[in-house]
Amino acid sequence: MKKILKTGIILFGMLLFSIHLPAQTTEWKTATSKDGKVTAKYNFSSRINENGDKVPVVETIASTTQDISMESCIALMRDISKHKDFRGEKSSRLIETISENEWIIYYYNEKSLITPAVDGSYTMLFEEDKKNKTATFTITADPTLVKETDASRITYAKEVYSFSELKDNQLEITIKTTVSPGFKVPAMLMKKAFPKKIFDNMNKFIAIADKEKK
Repeated sequence: MKKILKTGIILFGMLLFSIHLPAQTTEWKTATSKDGKVTAKYNFSSRINENGDKVPVVETIASTTQDISMESCIALMRDISKHKDFRGEKSSRLIETISENEWIIYYYNEKSLITPAVDGSYTMLFEEDKKNKTATFTITADPTLVKETDASRITYAKEVYSFSELKDNQLEITIKTTVSPGFKVPAMLMKKAFPKKIFDNMNKFIAIADKEKK
C-alpha cells in the first residue's frame, strides 16, 4: 500500500511541473534542497473554476545557479520530445509549429492505481534578449488546441522557464508554475508531494540540459 501511495504522490508531483492567474493566495512556504543548490517556494490556494466549483491551485518557484550554458537549456526546451524526461509525463510531443518561436504542444500521463490518465494541450512561446543575456519559455494551457480524449484535461496551468547568464559562466535558472490539477486530489496527497517534487524536477532538468552540450 505504501508503494502505491508513493507512486501516486510522484505522478501527481510530475503534473506540477505565471501573467498571474487569479487565485486566492495564502502564505508561501520556502525550502532548500539538501545540497543547498536549489531553493523552492510553494503555495496552496484555491479558485472558482468555469463550472462554479472551488478547486485547488498550486504555485511553485524553483531557482538555482549552475555551471551550464544557456544554449543547452534552450536546446532542451525546443526539443518537445524530451520534456517528458524532466516533467515526468508518459509522453510529450509537438502538435504544430506556429513560428520559429511559438509551438502547440501536448503532454500525456497514463492512469495509475490511484490517479486517472491526465493530458493537456499548451502553447509554448520563446523570447530571448541577447543584449541582456536572458531567455524565457512560457507554457500556457489551452484545452481547445487538441481534441479531448478520455483523459482528464488540464485546463488551468502556466509555466515559465527563465534563464539568465551571470559572471564566470554561471547560469541562473528559474522555473515558475501555476496549476489546478485535472482531477480531484486529496489535500494530504497533494501536500506530501512538496517540496520534494520541486527539487526532483529541477535536478532532472539540469541533468538533461547538461547532456545537450556533450
